Amino acid sequence: IDRVQFAEVAAAAGVTRQLVYRFFPSRQALIMAVLEDYADDITRRFGHGAARSIPGNLDEVTRVFVEAVCETIEAKGAGPWELLDSKGPDPEVARRGQEIQERIVAPWRARIAETLGVSRREAAILARMIVAAGRAVLELWYNGPLSREESVRAATRGVSALLQAFSVKKGTRSRSR
Repeated sequence: IDRVQFAEVAAAAGVTRQLVYRFFPSRQALIMAVLEDYADDITRRFGHGAARSIPGNLDEVTRVFVEAVCETIEAKGAGPWELLDSKGPDPEVARRGQEIQERIVAPWRARIAETLGVSRREAAILARMIVAAGRAVLELWYNGPLSREESVRAATRGVSALLQAFSVKKGTRSRSR
């Protein structure tokens, strides 16, 4: 965040610094706008992917979502993706990034609770675990050790395993096995 320079942003956009300042009066405002744009892009890509495949189960939905995140990272870079979970030097950017990440994940919690028959609280915990696991795998992709295909496959398997571990079967938790 500290390395963002308005002169570089203006040059990359082919506009003057004054024009950048007109729309973004501070570095923080610029970063917040980038985060919002990133979240909107992920949401749009996920919606398009879901509409194309009409997924019927959580594995398929997960795959479509992971693909949407990958497409957004390829199109816009990994920086904003990292900022969505930032605990960095600017507390306001960190708070806003976490709010945006929460907004992206919110629809999943209800579906997890409904599909698995768990409480909303358990669904919220599980959603956080899923996001953390997915982030770890995607980082291996955009930093190089895994291909995109391997990353998508591993993230989908990991999410499926977490979902299965939390699923309710005949009144008992499968994790008590």
